[in-house]
Amino acid sequence: MFERSQQFLMQDPALQMELFNLGIKMEQPPTAAPEDLKKDTVIDLVKKSNDFAFELFKKEYLKVMSADPMIMPVLISAIAHDWVFKNHSWSEDQFKAALFEHKIYEEPSVAQHM
Repeated sequence: MFERSQQFLMQDPALQMELFNLGIKMEQPPTAAPEDLKKDTVIDLVKKSNDFAFELFKKEYLKVMSADPMIMPVLISAIAHDWVFKNHSWSEDQFKAALFEHKIYEEPSVAQHM
């Protein structure tokens, strides 16, 4: 019974977004964002990297998700940060610092995109 209730709750998009936001807040790096990582650039990178991450996730990880729904935000974040580094050479800490400095996850266009 508890497992079924837990699965039902994890399917709630609002709850998933709240858990995602809590996880993001726990990951704030101790460094400042690079000066040339401006807010508009970070918003664009978040959207593009998450599009890439979700496509890869759908292709490769749906089976894993059915076994452990909490793995999705972790995998999406890791894949997205790898994409930013591979395509734009911003380290995870640099990019995360810019995410926090510019409060990117509070941006309506980013929240809608996710």
